[in-house]
Amino acid sequence: MSQVLIGVDAGTTVIKAVAFSLDGEELHHHSLDNAVDSPEPGYAEQSMAATWETTAEVLQEVVDQLDSDDEILSVGVTAQGDGCWLLDEDNEPIRPAILWSDSRANSIVSEWADQGISQEIYDICGGGLFPGSSLTILQWLKDHEPETFAQIGTVFWCKDWLKYKLTDEIVSDPSDMSLPYLDIETVEYEDRVLELAGLESVADALPPITNGDEIIGEVTDTAAERTGIPEGTPVVSGMFDVPASGIGSGASAAGDGSSVVGTTSLNQTILDEPYKGSTPVGITAALGVEGLWARFMASMTGTPNLDWALEEIMAFSQFDLVEMAVGEIPVGSDGIIYHPFLSSAGERAPFSDPNARAQFMGLSQEHTQAHLVRAVYEGISLAMRDCYEHLPYDTDEIFLSGGGANSDFWCQMFADALDASIAVPNGSEFGAQGAAILAGIGVGVYEDLQSAVDRTSSVERSFEPRPEKAQQYDRWYDVYKEAYEATFDVWSHRAEAVDDLEAMRASAASEQPSSVTEEADD
Repeated sequence: MSQVLIGVDAGTTVIKAVAFSLDGEELHHHSLDNAVDSPEPGYAEQSMAATWETTAEVLQEVVDQLDSDDEILSVGVTAQGDGCWLLDEDNEPIRPAILWSDSRANSIVSEWADQGISQEIYDICGGGLFPGSSLTILQWLKDHEPETFAQIGTVFWCKDWLKYKLTDEIVSDPSDMSLPYLDIETVEYEDRVLELAGLESVADALPPITNGDEIIGEVTDTAAERTGIPEGTPVVSGMFDVPASGIGSGASAAGDGSSVVGTTSLNQTILDEPYKGSTPVGITAALGVEGLWARFMASMTGTPNLDWALEEIMAFSQFDLVEMAVGEIPVGSDGIIYHPFLSSAGERAPFSDPNARAQFMGLSQEHTQAHLVRAVYEGISLAMRDCYEHLPYDTDEIFLSGGGANSDFWCQMFADALDASIAVPNGSEFGAQGAAILAGIGVGVYEDLQSAVDRTSSVERSFEPRPEKAQQYDRWYDVYKEAYEATFDVWSHRAEAVDDLEAMRASAASEQPSSVTEEADD
């Protein structure tokens, strides 16, 4: 008989469940896609019912792989953060969840920034607002879907919805609720945040808060029947995926740094005291574990920049051949800069601008496809460096996970661009592992966070910065940053022009039927 911990990681597009040994070995794993719907351009929504059903299915598959005498000690859940997941007074979903990547609230972000509201909220909670923030989405719903807004009984997040379906308990944790409802110093709800936004009516919809390593309930008979997890199995509060992934990859003490290069580029450092800084960008989240916080910068788009470049630019698709070709090009891509701001919601770190867009600069006729793709690799690497330049970061080692960690070529580029050691941990599902670690602490398998990480985490590969390359990237980073800072006003003017062009086209289209009718009458 083996004792196991179950970790669930409900990401934006894929939901995973993993059974771990108490030493952190991934014993069994299952994953399924979870569809993101886009009913209008810039919208990103997800069915809450489908998200639960998919989670239940991956859990059932993992349980089915266990031996009959294996004992599940506890379940931990992590998931995508931000966005808006809503229940009515009967604890039923009101509408599809609006995700962190949604851009419908762009104008609200701009208005609140101009009015100083964003800065005041940031001064309380230590988190910058962006279109996919819960608070800005609530304001959009109040303005555009008042019937939805009137039904709100609970405001929480993806992992909290899944915990509710497992236990019938409605509860969140400090990490998710830091974004942006808590005073980051007291780690308690601050009414002033809702007052500044004019959303006082949702105060009673914010759930109780329980620390991430504390048990919040047990698997119900209904959930047991659906998932295969035995009724009565403890479930812990958990954290959202950024700090959970950091813990799972080995970052557990003040000063540790970790990055996840995936759909987004998530960069964080662990702190033993809250940090705000003065500019309303980035996020400080209370971890609710052993007096720790995480300060992180989450760029909106990470590896999708490279996916796009390989599909649209490069002439061949074999990954090793791509990296061989771009590896022959020197630091700086022979003068091409790429800014990886590919999201339609703009950028949120290390600056916030809903109008920011990706761009190449410095092109000449001598440049090839390989130059362009090399610039994309470098742009994502320099965006990571840009985030760390804005973090209270003083360590010389970064734990790296996500799809980007699979490439030795890119890992070495990260090391050179950041002038830091890159440590790629053993394993593959670090969000789920972080959730499982918290589940183990909750039931007393591990004494504390540090001993849990020491027991369950190890480094598979490491990459050291090459001094001559690091010096070159120092110079190129200055240009990278100056270039996008010089483009702020242009992005704004571009957005205005796009709106004007769309209005002009709509006006022309509306006039077309009448002219066609007149010609027919003639």
